[in-house]
Amino acid sequence: MTTATASLPETKTSPGLGNTLAAEWTKLRSVRSTWLVVIAAAVVSVGFSVLFSFLTEQDYKNLPAGQTTDFDSAGTAMVGMNLGLILISVLGVLAVSGEYSTGMMRLTLAITPHRGRVLISKAIVVGLLTFVLGTLFAAAAFFIGQLVLGINPAIPTLGLGGPGVLRSLLGWGAEFAAFALLALSFGVMMRSAAGAIATAIGFIFAPAILGALLPTWVQRDILAYFPASAAEQLSTAQLKTDSVTYLGPLTGGGTLLTWVAVALVVAFSLMGKRDSG
Repeated sequence: MTTATASLPETKTSPGLGNTLAAEWTKLRSVRSTWLVVIAAAVVSVGFSVLFSFLTEQDYKNLPAGQTTDFDSAGTAMVGMNLGLILISVLGVLAVSGEYSTGMMRLTLAITPHRGRVLISKAIVVGLLTFVLGTLFAAAAFFIGQLVLGINPAIPTLGLGGPGVLRSLLGWGAEFAAFALLALSFGVMMRSAAGAIATAIGFIFAPAILGALLPTWVQRDILAYFPASAAEQLSTAQLKTDSVTYLGPLTGGGTLLTWVAVALVVAFSLMGKRDSG
């Protein structure tokens, strides 16, 4: 008497979060453009900041009395960080747009069908990397800038324990991470590197460009809640409470976090509807 044994079909298990994170980190670090953008961002963020500090140190005596009385030593030393923010936004877009343009996204989603896990893994990898980079660039720009400014004994300089300095350094890390994640979300939404980069740059500079042209109530009630204005509440050491766009660090941080969360939710929704597109 023979007994028939029914063989059970093999069940395919999708990679867990840890494996997906490792895969996303491998993809990001193995692309040459990632490190080219990181190096360019470092050169711009730190290099331009140091250059500006040197020019300020040389020309300090010619500054108007109002600027020397209320001199922003930390802000002067980190002025190049705003330019680095553009390149970090490019990095956020490139973390996803390349997969759409080459068709690799189909393979990614075939291996890991859970789109939420893929997007969360990309966001964690990009967010952590850019937070570390933003904090390191800001720290380098700040400390070198204080040394340069300190050449002139008339210029007041700050240490790490100065008012708002530590918050500013960590705030730049948060701002870099937030804009990289916004850019990543735009990359998923648009599946176009050029469109996503242009949108991210618009979010960075729109409040500054449009602010002076708009009524005070628009600046106070609308532009103050744009990502760039909200992020300034974290990355600016010397906050001016009488500024029309002043929100304070807690409100600014919460507003920025809300923007990032909404962008990622919209990106996830479109990623699911369009499949791997």
